Amino acid sequence: MVAHLNIHTTYDLLNSSIRIKDVVAKAAQEGYTALAITDTNVLYGLPQFYDACIAANIHPIFGMTINLTDGLSELETIVLAQNNLGLKDLFKLSSAIKMKEKVETPIEWLKKYESHFVIIFKNVTESHEAIISNFSEHAHVFVNHTSKVTFDLPIVWAQSTRYLNSQDSDTLSAMAAIKENSKLDLVSEQTDYNEHLYSNVELQGLSIDDAVWEQTNQLETLCQAEMIYHQSLLPKYKTPNQQQSDAFLWQLLADNLQQLNLPLNKKELYQTRLEHEYQIITKMGFEDYFLIVSDLIQYAKNNDVLVGPGRGSAAGSLVSYLLNITTIDPIEYNLLFERFLNPERVTMPDIDIDFEDTHRDKVIQYVQEKYGETHVAGIVTFGHLLARAVARDVGRIMGFEEITLNEISKLIPHKLGITLDDAYSQEPFKQFVHRNHRHERWFDICKKLEGLPRHTSTHAAGIIINDHPLYEYAPLTLGDTGLLTQWTMTESERIGLLKIDFLGLRNLSIIHQIVKQVKHDLNIDVDIEQIPFDDENVFHLLSQGDTTGIFQLESDGIRNVLKKLQPEHFEDIVAVTSLYRPGPMEEIPTYISRRHHPEKVQYLHPDLEPILKTTYGVIIYQEQIMQIASKFANFSYGEADILRRAMSKKNRAVLESERQHFVNGALKNGYDENLSKQIFDLILKFADYGFARAHAVSYSKIAYIMSYLKVHYANYFYANILSNAIGSEKKTAQMIDEAKHQKINILPPNINYSHWFYKATKKGIYLSIGAIKGVGYQSVKLIVEERKANGFYKDFFDFTRRIPKRIKTRKLLESLILVGAFDTFGKNRATLLNAIDQVLDDISDIEQDGFIFDVLTPKASYEEKEELPDHMLSEYEKEYLGFYVSTHPVEKAFEQKQYLGIYKLANAQDNKPIFVQIDQFKRIRTKNGQNMAFVTLNDGINNLDGVVFPDTFKKYEIDLNTSKMLVVRGKFENRNNKQQLILNQVDTMDHFEQTKFDEAQQVVVRKWDSESKLDQLLTNDKGQNQIPVNYFDESQNNIETIGFITRDNELLSKLIQRLSPRDIRII
Repeated sequence: MVAHLNIHTTYDLLNSSIRIKDVVAKAAQEGYTALAITDTNVLYGLPQFYDACIAANIHPIFGMTINLTDGLSELETIVLAQNNLGLKDLFKLSSAIKMKEKVETPIEWLKKYESHFVIIFKNVTESHEAIISNFSEHAHVFVNHTSKVTFDLPIVWAQSTRYLNSQDSDTLSAMAAIKENSKLDLVSEQTDYNEHLYSNVELQGLSIDDAVWEQTNQLETLCQAEMIYHQSLLPKYKTPNQQQSDAFLWQLLADNLQQLNLPLNKKELYQTRLEHEYQIITKMGFEDYFLIVSDLIQYAKNNDVLVGPGRGSAAGSLVSYLLNITTIDPIEYNLLFERFLNPERVTMPDIDIDFEDTHRDKVIQYVQEKYGETHVAGIVTFGHLLARAVARDVGRIMGFEEITLNEISKLIPHKLGITLDDAYSQEPFKQFVHRNHRHERWFDICKKLEGLPRHTSTHAAGIIINDHPLYEYAPLTLGDTGLLTQWTMTESERIGLLKIDFLGLRNLSIIHQIVKQVKHDLNIDVDIEQIPFDDENVFHLLSQGDTTGIFQLESDGIRNVLKKLQPEHFEDIVAVTSLYRPGPMEEIPTYISRRHHPEKVQYLHPDLEPILKTTYGVIIYQEQIMQIASKFANFSYGEADILRRAMSKKNRAVLESERQHFVNGALKNGYDENLSKQIFDLILKFADYGFARAHAVSYSKIAYIMSYLKVHYANYFYANILSNAIGSEKKTAQMIDEAKHQKINILPPNINYSHWFYKATKKGIYLSIGAIKGVGYQSVKLIVEERKANGFYKDFFDFTRRIPKRIKTRKLLESLILVGAFDTFGKNRATLLNAIDQVLDDISDIEQDGFIFDVLTPKASYEEKEELPDHMLSEYEKEYLGFYVSTHPVEKAFEQKQYLGIYKLANAQDNKPIFVQIDQFKRIRTKNGQNMAFVTLNDGINNLDGVVFPDTFKKYEIDLNTSKMLVVRGKFENRNNKQQLILNQVDTMDHFEQTKFDEAQQVVVRKWDSESKLDQLLTNDKGQNQIPVNYFDESQNNIETIGFITRDNELLSKLIQRLSPRDIRII
């Protein structure tokens, strides 16, 4: 029997490389009967350590290492919990150390909690007498076997263990170097710290008195603390007038049901459902939970924080709906309460709440103020040394050059969950490892450290709430945004603490911004709970696949599904969001074809129809599986939920007994045995795919609301989506492009109207000043603040005088001028560029005082310059914004050359001449060594991928360069659900025009009147070199010849100039 009193685990971050499961397995093998976890100042690993020890039949002892100080010297000390009171004190001591960010622990702190601790002082010398004398009265004080003096205290064996095997001592040096950001000493021999887990043989070889072993092993009997899981730690809700929670909850629910003003026939249905849910909730003891969640959501809604309609299975509860926790009526949408809270399987209810992400903190602050600061905490998560991170970190401490570190990064595939072994199985990485001895040493250290926790961070959503200080139940630490539990989400929930997920959802912030701006600018109240859910315009938008910016419906794949499906009802959106996932995706074609041909739907039995009718016979939702089990086999919804879980977990034994249970139930219910087996197999097939309908309905509601706002308040929708894409040039360009397609006016940044965000107006959307490259947030802030304080800028000179000197740079002024921010002042951009020197030279100390400035300085004046050419203006816009604001050069040229019968990408057909510019050009070699290319074609409005195969490439290589305007022809093809053009002919504009003139058979005009004086250019001569000019009368749909024109470039050009290019075609 041996007790090990001093194990440091990997949770003593970068201070030990011992993984809990490894040390417990080895300890069991070597005959240890008890282990104590003693990480420094923290208790992160306690639950995991306890579970592993119990599983291996080893006695777990809970402890912690602290550095005790009296202000003069310090002493490494182990504290062990004797019992559960000691364990609670351990929580408190660790929480205090971490919350106050202490490295050393004052003696007074330990004295406060000592009564249920065993205290072991380590490596004691004469200098520690003052510290030790403070604990002379304590019943269980020891010194360890390496102490120089004992001060008459009993001795125990307490050997620090920080790595598993003796050959792992290099892990300590490596971790220390990573922690301190220093270099690893690779020259000297590796220090043997002698801190591995001793084997049985090594233990017997130690020259230690039997009395010491006896005292050591007695601590195993003395320390009897244990983890208690599934305690009832739900906080109590403070009701008005000390009323019982359950009575208060019922009163609230009854009142709110009354307010729904339901017709009589529905009232009974809702009343029955409510009583059913209320009974389950109160029987399980969760009434306070619902009141707490309802209270904080009510606070959010009363304080202008937008809350999501619901999330997860909670939307299946009528109680949640009546308490305003969700806005989804579960009866109207056919949702099941037992999918959320199952009386047959007692687990904590899990209500996740979405708040607009910009105001999530407001709600957390309310909860902290209401329950008390130490009663509310976030949850810790750990950042680990995963393959890529450990490879770089170890490379850095071993002195690898940046170029080598980058090489390593490239050699490790970008794949979730990639390990070094996975990378090593690929030849290039293996070659890198065996390039030299240094690389092999690097790989060896990496392997030992891979996966160790490196640092703590905060769980994105989880918040723990209690009516007692949390350190009574779990240790706490300090995170970036406040207190955190030292235990992870599952560990905290397992001991019985209440976790609520407060999620920040960007889309809710966007919806709220749009609603507020529409109210402010247009004085229209948009109540998103009252909008019609059968708006034809919304379904038209979705059927077109115009879903950029719409929650859950943005991906190319889902757009294709929407185009094929042509949704007509809200249910279609719910189905699409549920099916568009790996697995169920294969059912999408079936769903679409049955939706368009309902007569194709066949049911195994007519009783399936009411359950599967809305999804055309396809099982999409978990709730449908439960309804089928209930209908056919008389399962209660609680039993049906257990069946659903068993099916998705694929537990063979459970499945067989459930199959029997189902078949027996169906037989009793009068169904045929064969049929019941078929139905069981049918639901088994879909159990994997089934999606929680409650969640799908909730999130589809957000998608629908966004679609509704996009249809009815497009300017505001795009402005807010764009504001959220600031910083992402690609997404911004895509959104601008789509907005132009939707005929939305995109206005250049305007120094008197634009902000950091995009500003929607009736005229269109003013671009953000923040979208301009080289203009930072601080500059925008100062420009807007000055404008708010002292009114619009009067002109360019007024602007340059009023902005602070520190941001007035040539770079800033050039950026603003070249994107058109000063166009509003009526001076062209060339003139303003010319004025920059003047305003930068004039900087003087009195510039901020407008009156003195006007008196003492001569009036600045513009020197008028000729405007920059069109293509330059466009290119500058592209350079500073990433896209064209004014008409794209290709589009302008297209409008001037329409008479040539050219097409745009959107309306072109195979082998028709399309007018484009090549934006991107990528040349590749085929397997046969021939050149070909992939190009991106741009017609000024749309982009399209193009492919140039070797034969065409050889012919037209000289013309295929970027930024040249070309006329191309080819064949359209669909590849991976995307259209592309296979080019087979390329022409320059000049050559195409000349060919057109040379081969013209006729000229057709459509607007012809005496003012255009065409008759001066026409003759009645039908000679060989004459081309007929025909007039097309659109109203009568007929053509008549009005004369002939000589085939001559100059004459044809004159004819074109007399008409608009859109009213003439040369054919």
